[in-house]
Amino acid sequence: MSRRSLSNHNSKGSEADKELKELLKKARVESPSDCHEFFVPNCSQEQLITIEIVSRIIVAAHPSIPPEELRILAQKTCQSSRHLFAILAYLKKGADIYHLHAEDITDEDLPFERRHDAQISRKTGKLIRTFENWSDDDLERFHRCQWWMTAPIFEDGRHYELADNTVLPFTPLRDAEAQTPKTGGYSEVSSAHIHPSHHRFSGLRCSLLEKGGMLVAIKKLNSPDEKVFRKEQDILEKLGSKQPQLHLIKLLATYKHKHKYHLVFPRADANLRQYWDTNPKPVFDRTTVLWSLKQMAGIAQALRVVHNFRVSIPLNIEGAGGVRVQKGVQLSVKKGEELYGRHGDIKPENVLWFKYLDGIEDQNGVLQLADFGLGRFHGRDSRSKIPPSSVLGSPTYEPPECRLHMPVSRAYDIWSLACLYLEFVTWLLMGTSKIDVFANSRGQTGSLGINEDNFFTIISPPTGCLQAEVRKSVTEWVGNLHSHPKCTNVIHDLLNLVMNKLLVINSSNRMRSAELSQNLKILVEKAEGNDMYLLNPAPQPRESIRNVIHMETSGNPKPKQHQSAPGISTSTAQRRGAAIKSHTEPPRDLLLRRAGTPALARTPGTNTWPMTERPIGT
Repeated sequence: MSRRSLSNHNSKGSEADKELKELLKKARVESPSDCHEFFVPNCSQEQLITIEIVSRIIVAAHPSIPPEELRILAQKTCQSSRHLFAILAYLKKGADIYHLHAEDITDEDLPFERRHDAQISRKTGKLIRTFENWSDDDLERFHRCQWWMTAPIFEDGRHYELADNTVLPFTPLRDAEAQTPKTGGYSEVSSAHIHPSHHRFSGLRCSLLEKGGMLVAIKKLNSPDEKVFRKEQDILEKLGSKQPQLHLIKLLATYKHKHKYHLVFPRADANLRQYWDTNPKPVFDRTTVLWSLKQMAGIAQALRVVHNFRVSIPLNIEGAGGVRVQKGVQLSVKKGEELYGRHGDIKPENVLWFKYLDGIEDQNGVLQLADFGLGRFHGRDSRSKIPPSSVLGSPTYEPPECRLHMPVSRAYDIWSLACLYLEFVTWLLMGTSKIDVFANSRGQTGSLGINEDNFFTIISPPTGCLQAEVRKSVTEWVGNLHSHPKCTNVIHDLLNLVMNKLLVINSSNRMRSAELSQNLKILVEKAEGNDMYLLNPAPQPRESIRNVIHMETSGNPKPKQHQSAPGISTSTAQRRGAAIKSHTEPPRDLLLRRAGTPALARTPGTNTWPMTERPIGT
């Protein structure tokens, strides 16, 4: 080839290099996770780096290459080395792909390591001959630029060990979606958009797949301990790999970045607490009542799956990352229970509401159980650096066994679920505002001088052996629900199930999740086929309502049944106590809930991730 022809080739190659660099530069997206960090989306690289462009740039520097060899080299570049070529092209060194292929280097070798002597090597430490004649500045630019072209592509169920310099493929959130990360002692939850070409998640519908990318919740574990991460990952991954469960949150992917483990979930439209807040006065019709019953049954089924899952990593107290408890509370696990999945923190904030999910056409959406996997039993742990004795929090949904110094089991979750069901029925019959009234009615000053809204009361009989009973204000409230003008026979049956089989002091006497799921399934089926059972008002007169209060001690597990007729008569002392209670501040847990629930001030329909951990307490 003549000198003039070679000059023309080089000129064309130089122009192609320069043009491609400018196009790649324009295609960059600034990652919101870190200031001044960019990535070039995978789709942009596929669009810009074609066989024709690669061929033009290579042949300009290597004009004697045979056409067939050029074609094979360009095809190989687009198939296995597109990221590598994009990095070179951004440095206007695209033709060096020819030499890198000669060393059998592809995208699989990225990212390259930068050694202490400023040289660049493969991950194995082997030096790259192509770079021997590069200047130090060019090597530095390559090392910096390679992160822009290698943002990860997330796939279902995969774990990624990412280098500290990896640029995550997150795009900016719109103002309506941006929220302050929810931080606790155990984890931090934040929202992100994953660029559309950087995820291959299946089974998701349009509410999650926004134009700016897929809206996800990123849960960053504060502990760098791999064992803590593996416990959560283990149960989530294996539950997700079995038959899909509509009412269990799906773990999309996991990654380790900057020494911290992260779990990626779909971001919900709200949690159950926020759903109640934004629907304060539900219409008591077939659609709403039947939906509510189905969701309660669905959560029970989800819990059944978790409880029957045999874990490969034992779940013990230490698995929570070192639980610290307050005085008067003992946490231990019944022998054998560490081998099974459990939740340990069922509450409305950990039940997510999705407006749309794949395969679900219900206009009211679907609820999913979330924030489980570690099998932690929170008890009264601070999950912060605050001394446990000074924690001002009320674990509302905690069962009495922790305070009775008795071992906990999967029955812990059954009690918590019973508490949630009573609030659910309260919302359905009376509206959201009455849930707070219910909490206030339970308010009672505990041993730490805190106004607690537990569902049980600890009593100290003359024998000195601690005992517990279902709080009288709870049984009275259930009486209010039974006698409410809207109450139907299906709700009577649900309340009786809760009070007689779930909200039971002796954990051994609580209904197991499998039996509960089956009972609720039968209840729903009966309600679906009988509108009178579902919707016809059948309030029970207060005088006919009798509630059973179970009282036990840690030394005598057999329940002693005490019957009372709440609402018929109230002692002078009880009336005086109620009067005093009405003048004290609301229970601490209720104050925290009010302060931390963004739904009170947000626009209905705005996507949000649930407040998975409160600042202090449960």
